[in-house]
Amino acid sequence: MVPGITFRSGAAISLDIAWVEFKVGVEYDGDHHRTDKVQWRRDNEKRERLRAHGWILIIVTAQNLIDEMSIAELALRIARRLAERGATIEFEVIAISLEELARKHGYRYDRRR
Repeated sequence: MVPGITFRSGAAISLDIAWVEFKVGVEYDGDHHRTDKVQWRRDNEKRERLRAHGWILIIVTAQNLIDEMSIAELALRIARRLAERGATIEFEVIAISLEELARKHGYRYDRRR
């Protein structure tokens, strides 16, 4: 539950993941979040109310979790937003060749260039 913020109805607002002290939250949107009108409206109200109170919201979909590279990019995006709010982030850099990086993104890498 997010302290001090409720829906217009008075119901508590919760997030899938929240760093309350930094006002950063993550919400996973499955397909029903866009196909169910009631869910879509509820999500919009939640996001508007949280943003009005200074929250940063990161919306995640299945595409953000499709492979290791996408997950790493999401983790970096979340870490950046937390760092903007004063969080200390510890992470580990994993070496990857340019060839492998290009292949993961669907590009061809030519060493001769």
